[in-house]
Amino acid sequence: MKRLLPLVLLLGCATPKPGQPPDIAFGRQECARCGMIVSEERFAAGYVADDGEAMAFDDLGELLAAVEERPELRDRAWARDLHGSGWLRLADARLVRVAGLTTPMGTGWVAFAKPADAEAFVQARARR
Repeated sequence: MKRLLPLVLLLGCATPKPGQPPDIAFGRQECARCGMIVSEERFAAGYVADDGEAMAFDDLGELLAAVEERPELRDRAWARDLHGSGWLRLADARLVRVAGLTTPMGTGWVAFAKPADAEAFVQARARR
């Protein structure tokens, strides 16, 4: 039993808490909404449930649909920055929806950390 205690303590520390970004097993974890494997980090989104489970979404649009159904999730929701800077609180992210943009579920929603990045992305897409 003494040998198991450090392992139990270590595992307890590794579990994300509500309010922290989810720890998604990219390439292995299923989307909480559609069941597809979450594999493209730049389009991923999620939240940490009350029990500490990471709820993953393969497409930001699916997380937004979940938040629309359950508004209390908004404060614990996170999105990945399209430019790769990591997790962004959904409330702080600059969200952009672009028709015709290929995302895992075809919603066209992406997130950016900086307003200038979001604006540049929209302008670049408009020139196409």
